[in-house]
Amino acid sequence: MAGAADAGVCGVCFNHCKYKSKGSGFNMVAWEEFKNVGVVPCNERARFNNVTGEKVTFVSNQWAYTVKYYKGRTKSAMYGRGWRKFYEDNNLGKGQMVVFHLDEPSPTASILWFQVGNGSEDEQPMEEGDPIEDSDSGNEDGEASSDDGEGIVRTRGLLLNEIEDAQLQGLLPLSDGFIGFAFVHRLTRTDIRLGMMKIPKKVAAATPFEEQGVVCISVDGRRFKKISYKTTDDGRIVFGSKKWKNFAASRGLKVNTAILIGFKSSERDDVHVLVILKKLG
Repeated sequence: MAGAADAGVCGVCFNHCKYKSKGSGFNMVAWEEFKNVGVVPCNERARFNNVTGEKVTFVSNQWAYTVKYYKGRTKSAMYGRGWRKFYEDNNLGKGQMVVFHLDEPSPTASILWFQVGNGSEDEQPMEEGDPIEDSDSGNEDGEASSDDGEGIVRTRGLLLNEIEDAQLQGLLPLSDGFIGFAFVHRLTRTDIRLGMMKIPKKVAAATPFEEQGVVCISVDGRRFKKISYKTTDDGRIVFGSKKWKNFAASRGLKVNTAILIGFKSSERDDVHVLVILKKLG
């Protein structure tokens, strides 16, 4: 895999994938959300998909880890409790590289220190996109700040009242069936009246969204509705306006309603992600 470090960081897999596969293994660069999801390099995805199932077991430092594996059309990734344990046991963090060796009796992973590029702003794959203009509020663009202690992402500047916060704490942590970050948000006029509901880039990157596709969305895990989505140029997910507005109206979602949004993998070929909302307050 010589020469991988000379290429730029890919915006899809967050790795160096512009090199010819040698067939014996691959590298994964640790990035900001590596604890929640490890995305397989684009040029290794098809081969790795062919030799794995819905779960992958590998060995690192004499410990075996079994992780969930998502196979997408444009992105495949390892995630789940096993992946988080692998991350924590090895004290992984940004600036390290995980090397997967596939030509062993069973896959193995070793950890290397590795500096990505020269540390410039241009080479950081997880910058937030520029805010969109909206006269209602400075927080309507879906910009987000993370709270790693809670495992959630909040709309930047979000304030919850006492009842909303108590209910949120009662819902956390989400069960193991949920993946990536949960998203806490207060619905705005842009979300409800214009139908421009966006999921921040930081949340989207840790969840198996494709460039475009379909989600099933629900309030409290009941009465799911299929809604199309697409990825914007700045990396955020935006739901189809018409169906989102109909869904919001039929479920009583209103301006200023605080919500917690969680994500689950879908077992259906025509649906990429399950999106489950919880009203707060």
